[in-house]
Amino acid sequence: MESKELSWKFVTASELLSLMPCELHYAYLSAEAAHDDTYLRDGEDTSGRPIVILECGEKESVKFNPPYPVYCERGLFVEITDDNVKGVFIQWREIG
Repeated sequence: MESKELSWKFVTASELLSLMPCELHYAYLSAEAAHDDTYLRDGEDTSGRPIVILECGEKESVKFNPPYPVYCERGLFVEITDDNVKGVFIQWREIG
């Protein structure tokens, strides 16, 4: 797959990334200190089904790099619950 087929964004606060079905390809979370969980959700808001919970310790980062894209039937929402998160870089591909 070529990079121009993917959407990407560096998210610093909770945000809806896709209103339509999509595939989640990659996520990378960076935090200044240990923090509460950051959720990637299949849906349009915090009520969406959790796909993955990203968490890390102080001055660490964590990546979500599945071997195959994760299908998100109802869209893609990022829920950042803590100010210690610097941001999350996310790549996805909208379908349809």
